[in-house]
Amino acid sequence: MINYIAGLKSSIGMKFVVTVISLLTFLILISYGFSAWYMIHSMQEKMREDYEGVLSFTAKQIEKYENDLRQYAIIIAADKDLQKELIDKKISEAQSVKRSKNIYSILREYELLRNDCVCIELVLWNGDVYTSDASNLNSLHSVGDDSWFRQMMEQKQKRSFSGAHELIARNVCYNDIITYACNFGNYYTNQESVGEILLHINQASFESLVYESSYEFSWCAILNGSGEILAESGEKTSEIREYMDSANDKKEDGLKITEGKNGYFLFGRLKNDLRLIMFMPDSRLHNEGKNIFLFFLLLFLVSLPISSIVVIFISRQLINPITALTNAARKISEGHLDVHLHSENTDEIGTLTEIFNGMVVSLEKQMRDLMVAERERADLQMSILMAQINPHFIYNTLNSAIYLSKAGETQKAEQLLKLFIQLLQNNMKSGIDGIITTLGEEIKDIETYVELQQIRYPGRFKMDIQADEILYSYAMPRLILQPLIENALNHGVLSKDFGVIVLTVYKRDNYFHILLEDDGEGMDECKIQEIMKKKEKRRHTSEIHSISIENICHRLSLFYKDAYQFEVESEVEKGTVIKIIFPLEY
Repeated sequence: MINYIAGLKSSIGMKFVVTVISLLTFLILISYGFSAWYMIHSMQEKMREDYEGVLSFTAKQIEKYENDLRQYAIIIAADKDLQKELIDKKISEAQSVKRSKNIYSILREYELLRNDCVCIELVLWNGDVYTSDASNLNSLHSVGDDSWFRQMMEQKQKRSFSGAHELIARNVCYNDIITYACNFGNYYTNQESVGEILLHINQASFESLVYESSYEFSWCAILNGSGEILAESGEKTSEIREYMDSANDKKEDGLKITEGKNGYFLFGRLKNDLRLIMFMPDSRLHNEGKNIFLFFLLLFLVSLPISSIVVIFISRQLINPITALTNAARKISEGHLDVHLHSENTDEIGTLTEIFNGMVVSLEKQMRDLMVAERERADLQMSILMAQINPHFIYNTLNSAIYLSKAGETQKAEQLLKLFIQLLQNNMKSGIDGIITTLGEEIKDIETYVELQQIRYPGRFKMDIQADEILYSYAMPRLILQPLIENALNHGVLSKDFGVIVLTVYKRDNYFHILLEDDGEGMDECKIQEIMKKKEKRRHTSEIHSISIENICHRLSLFYKDAYQFEVESEVEKGTVIKIIFPLEY
């Protein structure tokens, strides 16, 4: 297997193996990545459902405990003996002491019924206070700051007997007690409300209701209507404190779940204005996500080598026939035409082998056809070279030289002939140099031609060439621009006292853009259509008679096929614009 891989080197077999293995790697990564994402997403949804379940269960536990306290307070308030003792009537001081002892005994009996109850107090609107705590250590009077209770009492007096009960966290520094306040009335006097029953509950009883998570930075708390924490588990972070500040303004009921920066906040408003807030960190998600990632990474590292071995084995069955075809093609390139391959495959490889054998048979015929095509190309090149020189231009130039000599302008005549000879040398080049030139050489020939014509027609026209010198080294067909300038001069500019010809060459999107503009007599639309029709006709024939637009377009089509554009825009008495576009590389 190793020798087979080493023998592939940079062959198509190696490319096939690398391509397939790369594709497999990509597909495996995509499938595993999507599977991992789906599993993490599903686990996240399941985790949210678990958290909602935990919040709902904890809320129900708290509501059940609060209902127990409510029923406990109702039983105390409905006690017949207590009701009789609380009848508002004038009694002596001795009777008052006796009543206090009786109420104490009643409250004490109820206190002993619950282990979580520290003491029970009755606070009447007339100012009387009764407690089940004989030592008076855990009663309301043991608290130095009872402003919270006085504020509650002012609000409670405005309520009816059926008003809501409330849990209050006492602000004491030496004892953790939660007070449950309950309005009560006297059934005998038929009064709506005579005072408050205060159940002082050990805070540890509420802490047992708070959910405790094993995850680090988790937190859960029960809050009263004033935003005071009755019980909590875990430690508050800065993120939790920020959420608690905003949670104090939340008015909606029911259970809500919100995603924070580092976990999930769960909020629930319970009965009697109690609130439950939980924070569950996303460390569980991170740990599970890490495990899923490691699992799929291990699966990838195992599956990729196995897939690669299978791909290499299959590639051998596919590459060996192609290698045989390659060796046979190499022999044909060396001149051995007696090659014949035999293949037992009935698939595409077998079909390719039959086609290859047929190709060998027809190769000799193709070589003969190639020789004929080469002769035709040479004939076409000769036709182009013969058509490069306009006879009228030669006659007129020589007559101009004779006229200048007779007129005594021997220097101008000599310069005219030098430029004419130079132009002939450039236009009569043979071989590839007679067909291909560069933009720089073409512009140099144009400058020679323009200088020659300016000697013949002094002060009659001006030539302006604007071309980026970066493009001078790019190849292009010879004699594309000079014939167009000759046409612009003879049929446009020289019809006026003075004219201007502007040649602009620039590059855009790897294409030559050539604009040739003159301010001559111009053409009408019919003349333009006639020229364009000849251009299209010339593309389908190899006959070339003169330097013309047809000739130029024919040679452009030989070089660039359909990847060139030739457009003519003209207006009578306003001039002509010719636009040519062809690729930088042919």
